[in-house]
Amino acid sequence: MRRMEHIGQALERFLRGTQLERRVAEFQVVAAWKELVGAELAAQAEAIELRRGTLWVAVSGSVWSQHIAFLKPRILETLRARFPEQRVTDIRCVARGRQSMHRGEDGGQR
Repeated sequence: MRRMEHIGQALERFLRGTQLERRVAEFQVVAAWKELVGAELAAQAEAIELRRGTLWVAVSGSVWSQHIAFLKPRILETLRARFPEQRVTDIRCVARGRQSMHRGEDGGQR
């Protein structure tokens, strides 16, 4: 008879070595953005994707892009300490209208 294993262990075994495992790890970086940069900055700048070591952030205006550029060394240091396996090497900002960035309490787009 086969030994029962914890669902978390089974999922980890299933994901190990797959492209899905990498995407989940990248999503964890994106999901941690608000916690890492604080609520004030996260309200104006939303991490949208980690791709090839670059974290893409949608900002509500050029002022926030400049602010992130100023904070970039510190943000990268924090990201590298928390997610060393992801090798985050850069942060790039893209302009996005504030309305398309704002998320409701349920996580859905408004």
